[in-house]
Amino acid sequence: MAKISDPHGLHDWSSKEYVRDWATRQDRYEEERRPQFQMIADAIPFTREAAIQILDVGAGYGALTQFLLEQFPNATTLCQDGSEEMAELGRRRMRRWKDRFNYVIADFSKPGWSRAIDGSFDAVVSTIAIHNVRVPRIIEAIYKEVLELLKPGGCFLNLDLVFVPLAKQLGWLRAAGFSEVRSNWREGREALFGGRKIV
Repeated sequence: MAKISDPHGLHDWSSKEYVRDWATRQDRYEEERRPQFQMIADAIPFTREAAIQILDVGAGYGALTQFLLEQFPNATTLCQDGSEEMAELGRRRMRRWKDRFNYVIADFSKPGWSRAIDGSFDAVVSTIAIHNVRVPRIIEAIYKEVLELLKPGGCFLNLDLVFVPLAKQLGWLRAAGFSEVRSNWREGREALFGGRKIV
């Protein structure tokens, strides 16, 4: 994604300067985001020692990925993002994890984005990313493609700003084929929700 409209302005993910400045602003919130990241880790239905494969959708510079790699010491993560500049920043920030993560550039606002991703995953996670596309039918389509990326028994956990009513999004997950669909947490405009792929 090059530019995305947002109530707080226009994101220009193709600009190195914009991405750097955006990430610097986000750094101020890292400590208060840790409890949310912990909720995601705790909701992943595998033991901490499991050698799971995680896909971080809209990973940005890897804040959630780094947290999960700390929590699951045998896990590996693929970070999907639409911005090469953001991915480059993530590669620099996560050098210490270089053998346990990689990036793939794909724009999840475009149909078929998941075809750029090889393999399947035990957990697909996302944080404050998918809402950026703004268009309900595109968000619904993203959920359908996420299901196809999961292994049987895998889970999808989305921590996001809720601009489309949460009940409607849970309905989209069920319609896509997810089981055990539920909201794990909600506070103000933010919610953690998702489901599992049983077969």
